[in-house]
Amino acid sequence: MGKTVKLTGIRKLIAQRMSESWNTAPRVVYTLSVDMTKTLALIKKMNEGNEDKAKKVTANHILMKACADAMAEYEYVNSSFTEEGIEIHDEINIGLAVAIERGLIVPSTKNVGNKDLKQIAEETNELVYKARHNKLDMDDITGATFTISNLGMMGIENFSPIINLPEVAILGVNKIVDTPVVEDGNIVIKPKMNLNFVADHRVIDGAYAAKYISKVKEILENL
Repeated sequence: MGKTVKLTGIRKLIAQRMSESWNTAPRVVYTLSVDMTKTLALIKKMNEGNEDKAKKVTANHILMKACADAMAEYEYVNSSFTEEGIEIHDEINIGLAVAIERGLIVPSTKNVGNKDLKQIAEETNELVYKARHNKLDMDDITGATFTISNLGMMGIENFSPIINLPEVAILGVNKIVDTPVVEDGNIVIKPKMNLNFVADHRVIDGAYAAKYISKVKEILENL
């Protein structure tokens, strides 16, 4: 005989918000493969000699910075759809989805566009720690204008996350896979990763979305 698990707390809120998003935002997924060679090299360089876990730089932090930098050119990604029109936000506040025992929570790193990589890493690491130890306050989990969801560390190579309203886009980050690539007529192995950019078509058209995620790719491959 089966059992029924009552929806309470975070799980109930997730169910409500995801249902609202699914039924409200007409979304389109744009997938692009990125060569992560330079990103991985930068992570190694920045973490050399650093044993402090709270200051470790990860791919998530570099992605946050790249997404924010690309928004300087493609500001509609950092907006919300309202009855009055499209509200373009002054600050870029990036939420990073964190899996916890009770479900999923998205703490928000504020003003990412005006911070360097070390600042982003330290502040985001602190938020992740607080999320996993039930220490987040209301300011920590509100105000995000864009979200990143990374399932790559769980082996996922392709998925389509749901937009976190009132945001108009979300980035799904997948596993880095060693992939044969033809380069100058030779086959070489490159660490490739799929980025799945999901956009609300009420605000972001196909060409605009393609240009934005291509800009993110360009930044990551030219660090």
